[in-house]
Amino acid sequence: MKKNLYTLLLAVVFTAFNAQDLGKITIRTANTTIPKFIASLNGVRLNNEYVPNITFNYLDDYSYRVKLLLSGSSTVLNYTLSSEPKYLSKYVVTKDNFGNYNIILESKSLMLDEEVAPQTTPSVPTNTVQPVATPKVGVTPASTEVGVKTVPTTTYAPPTGGMSGTVTAVTNTITAMTAQDFNDRCDAVKKESFDDDKLKRAKQVFDEEYFTTGQVITVVKLFSFDDKKLAFAKYAYNKTLDKKNYYKVNDALTFTRSKNELSEYVKKQPK
Repeated sequence: MKKNLYTLLLAVVFTAFNAQDLGKITIRTANTTIPKFIASLNGVRLNNEYVPNITFNYLDDYSYRVKLLLSGSSTVLNYTLSSEPKYLSKYVVTKDNFGNYNIILESKSLMLDEEVAPQTTPSVPTNTVQPVATPKVGVTPASTEVGVKTVPTTTYAPPTGGMSGTVTAVTNTITAMTAQDFNDRCDAVKKESFDDDKLKRAKQVFDEEYFTTGQVITVVKLFSFDDKKLAFAKYAYNKTLDKKNYYKVNDALTFTRSKNELSEYVKKQPK
């Protein structure tokens, strides 16, 4: 029993100690001719607004998958960026003479150089995620916004000279797409001539997005045949934030058989 407690104590101390070794990545446009962008890091997006620069904090790994959506474009750009605990890595979005966009490493520096001088009584910083304000789409009893979901998570507060860290509950905000983002992706799906290609394209452009029920209905209506409408409706269900309204998607299907199959599928999904 004592051995197990000792092992648990070491694990907590090791985790708390490593919580201090966090890196940071910033991404910015090289100049004003480069469009603003929305960025996600390993599938996590901080906001739904096009910005000229963004910073990802509290990074503890050495490689990250970054996706950029440039303003005015429906094509998602994929890159792999390197980071390092305790370092600030600065990246710049550039454009070459052929119109291709790239990300280049501008600089890497120790974050210790940016820290503020310690106070007489040092405070304990907490590793938190600030909720993102998003455009209001509608109102539901559970939330002031349709397409907004708050997900509880847990983080460690780095210790200040002690041997153990504290656990702090924080929340992440998941939002549906803005109208502009959604319309851009729908336009990309419409460019395909056949339902099979439309379904593949839809799953690609909506891969890291969340829907409202109304947005799902709009996409379903882009398909000509019920089998592909049903396939997308099933795909989108677990990515939809207002699931209580999902029964409305049935009206976008043509045949009773398809409507019944979707209803049965929804019943079997975890609530």
